[in-house]
Amino acid sequence: MQNVNTEKALRNQLASVRMEGFRFSEHEISNVRKCLSGELTFRQFTDKIVKEVRSK
Repeated sequence: MQNVNTEKALRNQLASVRMEGFRFSEHEISNVRKCLSGELTFRQFTDKIVKEVRSK
């Protein structure tokens, strides 16, 4: 089995969702990276998403 690091897995997933027509801002991708690296807990990450969606 091939060893895939987190950054490569994220890039692969972003490419996949872009093919489906979804787009993410650099800010949103940055938040995902922070969650994956442990800078944000999953709860903090989801709270940020909810807060940002409600403010739109």
